[in-house]
Amino acid sequence: MILDRYIQRSIYLGTLGALLLLVSLGLFLVFMGELSDIGKGDYGLAQAIEFALYSLPGRVVEFLPLAALLGSILSLGALAANSEIIAMQASGMQIGRLLFAVFQAAAVLAVIGYLLGDWVVPDSESRARGVQNLTKADSRVLQSGEGLWIKDDSKVVHIGALYPEGLARNIEIFQLDRSGKIISTLRAEQAVPVDGKWQLQQVRKSTVGPSEPSTENSDYRFYDGNLSLDLLQVLKIKPRKMSTLDLFAYLDFLDKNRLDSRAERLILWKKLSSPLTVFVMCLLAVPFVLGSQRQTGSGQRLLIGILLGLAFIVVERLSTQLGTSLGMSPPVVALLPNLLFLLFAGYLLKRKLSNNSRSRHLALPS
Repeated sequence: MILDRYIQRSIYLGTLGALLLLVSLGLFLVFMGELSDIGKGDYGLAQAIEFALYSLPGRVVEFLPLAALLGSILSLGALAANSEIIAMQASGMQIGRLLFAVFQAAAVLAVIGYLLGDWVVPDSESRARGVQNLTKADSRVLQSGEGLWIKDDSKVVHIGALYPEGLARNIEIFQLDRSGKIISTLRAEQAVPVDGKWQLQQVRKSTVGPSEPSTENSDYRFYDGNLSLDLLQVLKIKPRKMSTLDLFAYLDFLDKNRLDSRAERLILWKKLSSPLTVFVMCLLAVPFVLGSQRQTGSGQRLLIGILLGLAFIVVERLSTQLGTSLGMSPPVVALLPNLLFLLFAGYLLKRKLSNNSRSRHLALPS
């Protein structure tokens, strides 16, 4: 147990160090990209910094697999270079126990990454978009945990869920008079863009006036305010930043409207398989640290980790392109890179163990 915790602590510290470096670089690039927008409306330096900070959780989730790979290779490599892994094996620690300790560390990292991506990133991305558009757009926009509120002249629009391409669900539009009192309320189950306009569907309008309140139902009607589809397009969260539940709801929305959902379905399966990616990245580090590593410097181990990470990214993008063009099942496309690198890690591990066993056998006195 003590050795397990020691190995896991080394992996955590290595991953944290790699993550700090990668996330810092990512935030710097995000901030540099925002500099060109400073001066648009009320968007200034403070808003650019705030936008970059709200982008922090998304960058952590994005870089976590690569950080786990680099951190595992560097931390375990340092243990091997100091002959600590050899000492552990000499004390009776089997390779299976080492792998179990690595799997435990990977499980913690995978859970943290998934929870961040599912619970924190959607809200932080919404707030980041709100920072941008609150100062750049003419409309007054407020984003909260209960949806999106937009002030459009004498109307207040509440959007429960906003999706890409101007698609939305659970819309409420409150018409105000000059004194700010509500004179009518319009509720729509969903909205879709049609010919550059926002078409509200399954509409129920309630009017409050001097006479008796009236209610009017209609299958659809077009939004007659100044709210533009361009603004909605900017305010929406990208599917890869949505939570799992929101992705399921979005897919159901697309299916009910007979819209193409292949790309979003693939994003969902990639999100569900993201914990496996962390496991594979940590496992890849093990074959490179078994045996003596005194002749292998940290720079060489870092280069190995970077090359493996780049290879995984290339394979993932190739599988996505080929899978999409060939019409392959989204679960297969999402899992294929992980399975390929899992087999590759298993092959390297088996070969390393075989070489070590042969070396020990040759070292025995005749």
